[in-house]
Amino acid sequence: MGKRTIQFSLSEKDIERAIRDLNKYKQDIIRKTKLLREKVAQRIETLVQSGFTGAIVDDVIKGESRQANVQVSLDERDNVSIVIAKGEDAIWIEFGAGVYHNGSAGTSPHPKGSELGFTIGGYGKGMGKRKVWGFYKNGSLTLTHGTPATMPMYNAMKTVCDEISEIAKEVFK
Repeated sequence: MGKRTIQFSLSEKDIERAIRDLNKYKQDIIRKTKLLREKVAQRIETLVQSGFTGAIVDDVIKGESRQANVQVSLDERDNVSIVIAKGEDAIWIEFGAGVYHNGSAGTSPHPKGSELGFTIGGYGKGMGKRKVWGFYKNGSLTLTHGTPATMPMYNAMKTVCDEISEIAKEVFK
């Protein structure tokens, strides 16, 4: 969708035609802008789900590590698209837990972690400040190294920011 020129003379009929052409062009821009928003949101949704799939929540010392249980969905509302990561594991996979995988206590491997208050060892009783801590699962003690910060939401946004011009070219061609 390149540059478009609407030519007309100063007759009433020609001006009316130019107005119709301009309104048609406006509707085309609105339709393509919506399509761009939807394609960007779908791409983010796909990347986020891929990032959560297979991510380890509890890097346990003995036994099986638990994989994340996160469902990603897309919610379209008027002129807004929202990508939602739903599940109790989402926050741990995005920001990480424990110094073993994520650096020193009080910091965050996530670029927005400190700003948003998600620092390593800052949740609960501060067990994440240790390299190993435990929790009870089915009545027995499970020891864990925590969770590496995988950052599927943040990384999806970075990727789509790099791809946005190509997506826009595809939509507005």
